[in-house]
Amino acid sequence: MKFLVIKPSSLGDVACAMPVVALLKRRYPDSTVDWLVNKEYAGLAYAAGADRVWTIDRRAWKKIVSWPKALVNYLGVACKLPFQHYDYAIDLQGLLRSGIFTALANAKTAIGFADGRECSTWFYDKKVTVTRKLTHATLCNMAVLKELGIESDGEWPSFVPEDSEYTLKKFSLAQHGYFIAVPTTRWKSKNWVPESIASVGRGLSERYGLKGVLVGGEGDRELCESIRNLAPDVFLNLAGQTDWSQFLALAAEALCAVTPDTGPMHVMAAAGTPMIALMGPTDPRRHGPYGPRSRVLQSKRRCLPCYHRDCVLGEEGKPSLCMADLTPEMVLEAVDDLLKELRTKDDK
Repeated sequence: MKFLVIKPSSLGDVACAMPVVALLKRRYPDSTVDWLVNKEYAGLAYAAGADRVWTIDRRAWKKIVSWPKALVNYLGVACKLPFQHYDYAIDLQGLLRSGIFTALANAKTAIGFADGRECSTWFYDKKVTVTRKLTHATLCNMAVLKELGIESDGEWPSFVPEDSEYTLKKFSLAQHGYFIAVPTTRWKSKNWVPESIASVGRGLSERYGLKGVLVGGEGDRELCESIRNLAPDVFLNLAGQTDWSQFLALAAEALCAVTPDTGPMHVMAAAGTPMIALMGPTDPRRHGPYGPRSRVLQSKRRCLPCYHRDCVLGEEGKPSLCMADLTPEMVLEAVDDLLKELRTKDDK
């Protein structure tokens, strides 16, 4: 049997789709499972177990000078897909673009979400209904698999790239216990207090002898460096220095992680990283980390979840009130409790 999973973006959504490949492989061990994904996330698709990864370079459309390259890329994929003889095309994106690729796959059966946008549902043979307002993205993806007779028990292996040992050696972390700190997101209202991140780093260093690894994109280097300067003996600034496959490798070997609601959080959940998720304006039932190795901290303010990108009640230039409510002491206590619980389970 041959499957095509279509989930081009975004980072968090791609990470939440990784179990789909594992469950298809577990149910149909002799099957072929391919994935169509944005170029920058190809490493995650391979780590999930995809046999072949079709990559599209969406970023190439952002500059007119690279449009010819983007067109060649899209046409190349579009021309090859119809001849792959897929039994099932599974569209987990639910947009016009992904719907068109679903149609081009020429699969015997096309499956997608009933609430797909931009007329994407026109291209599906089977439409799956989910209640998104109260359902995590990972569970929405699991609902699609029910159409194939696959019932998830919530268990699947953690995803680790084959070259993870090389990644640890590259960043001189092979001999050090470490934790991961994600300091920033695209929403100002989700960001935690930089001084609090530094305080947690010092606390985890003192309690567990850990190094702290600050991660983010190239544009986050300055912020990460300012946090590192608050505790230079604790932190290593790797912002902008890893691709997503390398980040997955780092996450798989980390003792724990502290993160706001952001794409890397879901990648770490896929890697099985013990994690404290600091949730601000979003609902953790839908957007929190999925899996038993994570804990959520969230303020009890009545305004939550508000889904505002900027805190409308706070002061300009300062962290949102709900994120400021989360103290370093609360985070350190949560880390202690989580690691103790996981050690107890491992001992059994």
